Formats: sequence, C-alpha cells, structure tokens
Amino acid sequence: SGYSGSLFSKDPYDKDDEEADAIYDSVEKRMDEKRKEYRDRRLREDLERYRQERPKIQQQFSDLKRSLSGVTSEEWSTIPEVGDSRNRKQRNARAEKFTPLPDSVLSRNLGGESSSTLDPSSGLASMVPGVATPGMLTPTGDLDLRKIGQARNTLMNVKLSQVSDSVTGQTVVDPKGYLTDLQSMIPTYGGDINDIKKARLLLKSVRETNPNHPPAWIASARLEEVTGKVQMARNLIMRGCEINAQSEDLWLEAARLQPPDTAKAVIAQAARHIPTSVRIWIKAADLETETKAKRRVFRKALEHIPNSVRLWKAAVELENPDDARILLSRAVECCNTSVELWLALARLETYKNARKVLNEARENIPT
Repeated sequence: SGYSGSLFSKDPYDKDDEEADAIYDSVEKRMDEKRKEYRDRRLREDLERYRQERPKIQQQFSDLKRSLSGVTSEEWSTIPEVGDSRNRKQRNARAEKFTPLPDSVLSRNLGGESSSTLDPSSGLASMVPGVATPGMLTPTGDLDLRKIGQARNTLMNVKLSQVSDSVTGQTVVDPKGYLTDLQSMIPTYGGDINDIKKARLLLKSVRETNPNHPPAWIASARLEEVTGKVQMARNLIMRGCEINAQSEDLWLEAARLQPPDTAKAVIAQAARHIPTSVRIWIKAADLETETKAKRRVFRKALEHIPNSVRLWKAAVELENPDDARILLSRAVECCNTSVELWLALARLETYKNARKVLNEARENIPT
C-alpha cells in the first residue's frame, strides 16, 4: 500500500515510456494467467467447504424426500389435515365490525324505492344521530335526511362566522378550503417544477465546472430554500464553505440558513478562517443576546482589526459614558483620520479637554 499516484505526471510521455508500459502490462498479464488456475482451484475448495458446513434446506431433507416414494396410498390418507394456525383471538372474534353508511345509501335502499325519509320502527333510526331533534321529522313521523344535511351545513356556516374578525372584516379561517393553517407547510414557490429542475441542473453544472465560485453555491442554497428543502440548502452551503473557506459571503449565508445555536458555531468557524472580516465579527455580535457577550465579541474583533472604524463605533455604542470615553481614546489612536471618532470623544470630554481633543484632531486631520 504505497503511493498510488504518478510521480512523473508532469513530464512528457514519449515512445520509451509507451514501450515500457507495454512491457509491464504484458508481464502483469502473464503473471495473472499463472495465478488464475490457483485462484479457481481455491475458489472451488472454499465453495465446497461452505456447502458442507451450511447446506441448503433442500439438501438437508433430500433423504426424507427420497423415502416418500415408498409411502402407500393408505398411509397418505391417514396423514392428518393441517389445522387453523391462527391464534385464539383471531379465530374467536368477539364482535363483528360494522361500517356506517352515508345518508344517500340509506335513503336509496329503504323499501327498494327512492325516498328521503327513514321509518323509526325499522330499527335503523337509532343509528342516525339527531332523531329526537325537533324539526327533523316529517308530518308522518319519519326522519327527513335532507334536513339533516341542511342543518349540518347551517351549523358549519355559523361556526365559520364566529371565527371571523368582526372589526376588520377579514376572515381568520378560509370557509371554502379550511386550509389556512396548512398553507405554511407547503413550499412558497408557485412556479413550474420543470423550471426548478432546469435551474438545479444548471447550478450543479456551474458548481462542478468552477467550484471556487461562491455565488454559485449561494444561488444553489437559495433555490433549495425557496422550494422548501432547507436541510439540503444547509448541506450545500456548508460544502461550499469547505471549498471556499475565504469567502465571507458564503459564511454569512450559512449562518443565515442555520438555527441560532448552530449559527454561532458556524460564525466562530468563519472567524477562525477569516479573522480580518468586519462583517463576520458584526454578525457574530448580532447573534449574541447578552450585552456582555457582545462586548466580548467586539473586543476580540478589535484585536484582529484595530483600524476598523465600524467596529469601534459598534463597540462604543454598548458602553456607558465613562467606558466609552476610554474606548474612544484608544480608537482615535488606531484610527486617527476618522472625524466621527474625534467628534464623539470631544462630546464626552469636558470643555477644557474637548479643546485639546479638537486641537489634536486638527493636527492628525489637517484638511
């Protein structure tokens, strides 16, 4: 198990190399022919040994099957029949199961003629709910099945009216489809499936042709996100981050697609690969919920990027006035050409110190 690659793949391939390869191939072919007889014999021996150790069921009962040729017709007739192999619960069902029929079947088959009423004395009246409900009986005392259906529809309309918003007039539940709650479970993309397949094939071709192109990975992940396949989008964007570890756009997109806890780990990994990216450090601070943690992130970021005005401003916004003044004193040393930082420091100082700060700012920014 040595090196399986080619050590001289960059050198030109001439006739001597071709002749040497042909000789080596012929030698290997000859050696393989010599070993073929031994391999075949060894395979046959292993197969025979395996069949002796683990014979088939047909081979195990072959002697008994041969002895069946001597069984007489009287002996065949005395062989007992195979009994019911089901368990006692299946053999002795406690009760039969009935499936309720719709109203239309009952009304069509009563007395062999088309009717919309049900005779209470026939025994079927107890199976239909609402028999004793006033208004459901005809003058002859029979149950009107059409009125049952109308009452059911009326009750449904009343319930739908109750859940509607009487202030704005907007209905919370869709009375026609009853699918308002299910709308969030289906993909929001309403285009043609063929367009999605074409776009997926096109983006796959772009990724395979130029895997170091971050926009291709981002577009592929967003396509899967739009079609509802969020997990596939996450897998794609993380694969792109492995190939293009220096792309901050890919890392930011990966953090957006991941849940909050996983996004923190993704951004931490991105900060290790690109410690000089301002956008990644700001995203890391945004993912934190506590102010103390945000301060810690910004101070860690300023250790790597001390000349970033954006990071200094974001860090100062989280501090109280006294700490902000100390932080701004350090900020104007690292970014002495930023007018905003000098003015912010002057506002926090006293009148006497503010004049000194402004004079020092004019020295560093003569314009």
